[in-house]
Amino acid sequence: MKKIRYPFDLHGHISVRFKKNITPVFLETCDNNSADISIDDFVVKAFEYDAESRLLQVSLQKAINATDVTECDSVMTGEELENNVIKLDLIYCLYNAAIISSHISYPLDDSSFIKSITVSKPLTLQLN
Repeated sequence: MKKIRYPFDLHGHISVRFKKNITPVFLETCDNNSADISIDDFVVKAFEYDAESRLLQVSLQKAINATDVTECDSVMTGEELENNVIKLDLIYCLYNAAIISSHISYPLDDSSFIKSITVSKPLTLQLN
């Protein structure tokens, strides 16, 4: 599938830590049950440029699927969980040529399988 070209390139990584007994689908995890996700893997939901303030607002999101893995004697069983959506909002200032604001949100309720999210590699935006 061909990727849509935007007037900017995003770089950086987000580290997602999962709760105990949770195995994400299509993501490689480390020993501490966390996964590094490239910003390139996120979907651009919207972007808007305000010429007066010279600000570019970019909204991204990524859905993560996972299974709850339990061991019954020697057989491992897994129950598919509802996907969690990570949302990332960035504001890029063209005057300063830097990201001046970023906000990461994810479900915080008990049914969420995400324990925490951190930025593991700085987020950068480069105009094309």
